[in-house]
Amino acid sequence: MTELSRRNFSKTILFTGLSAVMLSAAACSPKDASGGANGGASNKTLTLAVDADYIGFDPAKQQSGGTVVQIWQAVWDTLLKYNPDGEIVPNLAESFEMNDDNTVLTMKLRAGVKFTDGTAVDAAAAKASIEHMKTGGGSDASRVAKLTVEAPDATTLVLTSPEPNGLMPTFMCLSTGIVASTASLTAANRDQMPVGSGPYTLDAAATTTGATYSFVRNPNYWNKDAFPFEKVAFKILLDITARVSALKSGQVNAAPATSQTSAELKGSGLNLVENKVNWAGLFLGDRNGKTIPALGQVKVRQAMNMVFDRAGIIKALFQGNGSVTNQIFNDKSEAFLPDAINQYPFDVEKAKSLMAEAGFGDGFDLTIPSLNGLDYANPIITQQLGLLNIRVTEKKLSGGTAILEILSGKYPVFFFTLESRTALWDIVQALAPDAVWNITKDQDPALTPLINKAQTLKGAEAKANAQAINKFLIDNAWFSPWALPTAFYATDKATAASPVLGSVVPYLFTFTAK
Repeated sequence: MTELSRRNFSKTILFTGLSAVMLSAAACSPKDASGGANGGASNKTLTLAVDADYIGFDPAKQQSGGTVVQIWQAVWDTLLKYNPDGEIVPNLAESFEMNDDNTVLTMKLRAGVKFTDGTAVDAAAAKASIEHMKTGGGSDASRVAKLTVEAPDATTLVLTSPEPNGLMPTFMCLSTGIVASTASLTAANRDQMPVGSGPYTLDAAATTTGATYSFVRNPNYWNKDAFPFEKVAFKILLDITARVSALKSGQVNAAPATSQTSAELKGSGLNLVENKVNWAGLFLGDRNGKTIPALGQVKVRQAMNMVFDRAGIIKALFQGNGSVTNQIFNDKSEAFLPDAINQYPFDVEKAKSLMAEAGFGDGFDLTIPSLNGLDYANPIITQQLGLLNIRVTEKKLSGGTAILEILSGKYPVFFFTLESRTALWDIVQALAPDAVWNITKDQDPALTPLINKAQTLKGAEAKANAQAINKFLIDNAWFSPWALPTAFYATDKATAASPVLGSVVPYLFTFTAK
């Protein structure tokens, strides 16, 4: 799942769909957030802007990327925790262990932790939460779909995968690792009233669905020192102009920013958290040509790579903040191939020749989704693919289900900014036959064995295998990446936050008051 990504630049979002919302301010000013001159961390309010619609509090519908992560982190704990540097550490589970072939993850839960409804956080509740994620229809369900979950006693949880799965600990740090009260999973109001063991509880009276979500401290939270604020509020501000205004006026303490606004925000005395976490470009699905025969031709996909001026796109879309790429792996990944970076130079005439050689010189019709916050790239897509006689029509998507519609596979080609973490993470989330972002479930007999081996190989063998996967993707043009853009997140002078590997926003536990 994500996500995400992916804030970017023009409007913003990522990993979640949106609809335009403008809020009037009822949040704290910087003075409130800093607690005043004598205020301590224990009596502060933190107000964060969110750049995406929130789908509601059903645990199964939570996503692992984008600013919506911050909302669910307020009320639910995950079994394990993903530190800013990518290290996986205990959380609700005080210890964890993988077996030698990465098929079994065993976790020991903390004793004595309770949900806010007074019931015990135990292995049975954790099992029920994961089973609910598997069947609840959320976008992250595939990450745990094949796992068998057992609770042999009150504090032991065992996940078993039918094949090696080296990402099970990572998944337990994300939305798939959320543990909610068992009763809340089947409650009629689970979309409106979350019941977790997290640092905060929903303040329903101060919450307006789709606009503002307010939380107050959980007085019985087991790890209170990790969250210094007494109250946390989230404002849905989809438009970047609204977020900049809210930051400058003190309506919010922090917000997703964009390349276009980064200089303005910095000049206004705000802090910028920078993080290169995503690749931006086109997903080219349906590589087997089941619904769009042209996409089944490698020369067509190669042509769709060569018709984009990557350096120009970085200047035009990202204000020069980022680096050129043609790979879905970040440039620090062991899978990254620096010598292949220019394999698809900007060459419209060559691209036209490839289209003709593939038998599609007259092009074809293509519908791409248009998401608020990610639609800034569509004019370039329409213009450049038009040079290949590819006739592009946009379909407007909005609301909290927009990402689910994209993940359904209805739109094989679309622009997105997707997070890149470790090589194994990128392989599993985008390439495996059941991967969340392999939306058309494409497979190739030359690629699948490499994907399977990635789950167990270590050291130099893992690196060589990851690079072999990357070479396959580049040679066969499974994607059309353009850039590794810099993601920006802004905070006021009274607030600090830390960038997190693979996340476009700081996680909630990284926020502190200066």
